[in-house]
Amino acid sequence: MPIRTTLLAALISVAATIAGAEEQVLQWVEYQSPDRGFAVTFPHSPETSSGTVVGLNPLTRYSFRANDGDETVYSVVVLEYPAGKAPKETSQDLFGEMVAAYAKDSESRIRKKGSKTIANRDGYEAIVDDKAKGKLSHLIDIVPDGDRVYMVISAGPKNHAAGEAAEQFRDSFRLLSDPDPTGSTHATSVP
Repeated sequence: MPIRTTLLAALISVAATIAGAEEQVLQWVEYQSPDRGFAVTFPHSPETSSGTVVGLNPLTRYSFRANDGDETVYSVVVLEYPAGKAPKETSQDLFGEMVAAYAKDSESRIRKKGSKTIANRDGYEAIVDDKAKGKLSHLIDIVPDGDRVYMVISAGPKNHAAGEAAEQFRDSFRLLSDPDPTGSTHATSVP
């Protein structure tokens, strides 16, 4: 009997933990930025900022960032070009350069990179790890749309980029210009 009781208690504990995790996921809130043309689910309302990108004026950068605890950050960066001034050919080379600049700025190394369909658009995804001890793991997704380029970034403790929370954040990103807002926006690999 004691073993059966212990096993039952353990199963109830596991079920409560799973229910708590599902409840935590449900507590995330969708944030919409109609002016910037996107929606995404954050763990709470993000802090916002904007500014011009030095040397690339009149390119404007809009940042939306929410911390989840001390080590995890979810962010959307919108690079907005004046009408008709966005790169004509958004290529894998351009996306690779953007990821390389991010890695250099964050003193990280690129572990994995490649084409990815994100929010029903041809995009790019990379996993970047900090070089320092206690490594942070970054999942970076780049999505072009007209005169805007979106960077959907999640960074957290080691292995975060391959985890459910990072994927949930990425998969929740959608463009408000998408004709089917209920359509699949999940990221998929491009062969």
